[in-house]
Amino acid sequence: MTDPEALGAVLAQFARACSENERLCRMNRDWFRTIAIRPEDLGREYWLRSEGGPVRMLSEPPEGEPDLVVEAPADVLAAVFGGEAPPTEPYMDGTLRVRGHQDDLMRLDIISLLIWGE
Repeated sequence: MTDPEALGAVLAQFARACSENERLCRMNRDWFRTIAIRPEDLGREYWLRSEGGPVRMLSEPPEGEPDLVVEAPADVLAAVFGGEAPPTEPYMDGTLRVRGHQDDLMRLDIISLLIWGE
């Protein structure tokens, strides 16, 4: 089972990988979104913010509603955001749930693909 600190480290590495990828930063120069990561078995939330290219992990919940909400067991979130598993299978079987605008969902999928590959 993934603990809160381990998942936080995976998400922080994901944010760093996004921010260090020049191609991805250029692609996301017009993408300003707040993403809530909600592991259903840890009882806490994590927040990522895309800021027109770079992505950073927020230490406090932002004001307002998130643009995207990603929910799953912590192990699934760690595997997906850590590049160990593609999001397709857990999304199709309902283990991974993502709420938000369809364009943002596709963008998040492309981000994972650019960072971790297939």
